[in-house]
Amino acid sequence: MTDLHAREAELPEWDGPVVELIEEARTVGVAYLEDGAMLVEFHPDEDGAAWAFDVADLQRVLDIAAAMLGVDEPAPAAPLDGGHPVDRLAQEFDAVADFRGEEDEGFYPVPAAAAIVARCESLGLAVVSLEGFTRLDSNLQPVAGHQVDLADAHAGESWLTFQAGCNVQARALLERWSNRSGLIVAMEVADGSGERFVL
Repeated sequence: MTDLHAREAELPEWDGPVVELIEEARTVGVAYLEDGAMLVEFHPDEDGAAWAFDVADLQRVLDIAAAMLGVDEPAPAAPLDGGHPVDRLAQEFDAVADFRGEEDEGFYPVPAAAAIVARCESLGLAVVSLEGFTRLDSNLQPVAGHQVDLADAHAGESWLTFQAGCNVQARALLERWSNRSGLIVAMEVADGSGERFVL
């Protein structure tokens, strides 16, 4: 996490409320309301170059800025086609599971797991747990160093920040894990209510 944070400000050139985005005591941008929507302008650095921020950290600060400006947080994604987003996710990826356990939990090749993370973003879900295994016939062996509960690192955050942070971390982990031959991944996801589901 960087030093990026939000600070309320009164600037003479702005008519309404403004929130400055601060990185190491430097103003890197401003957030403000226009026609009821929050807009953000980023300034170049001292050399005229663009700033680069971690996506999850930036989302966290933008959520704070939105709260300061009185912008209501969007509700979690509504169920699609009359069903729960997790049901839709399971239907779409059921066929790509490499193996299913005794309780019908899926174990997915790393490329399929990465595709699930991407789909979770559009369905309003967060990937909250990943665990890597190798398999010989029906025998599963956990792989050391390949188990993580992503929800712990983002506990207490707003839903949008929580979702973004979990999914960013999940993508990064799966990218690192992709070099391990034969790895399959068990996954848990959460919806906006915080309920967790094994895929």
